[in-house]
Amino acid sequence: MSKVRAEQGLFVSWSGYNSEARKEAKDAFFTIRLWDQGNILHEIFKYYEKFDDELKAELPLKRIWSLVVEE
Repeated sequence: MSKVRAEQGLFVSWSGYNSEARKEAKDAFFTIRLWDQGNILHEIFKYYEKFDDELKAELPLKRIWSLVVEE
């Protein structure tokens, strides 16, 4: 981040991070965030309705409902 003079950074990895990366991000909590696939999907689902139509066309999602049988 210092090379590009950024004050904050968001690192995104679909496959997750090793323990060293997680430790460094924890030590720099106020400047670095690590997102994995769970974070990405959560934020997409949270804000999808606010996306503009062009972005929704690029990422077409359809909400479905399903019953869950508890055992």
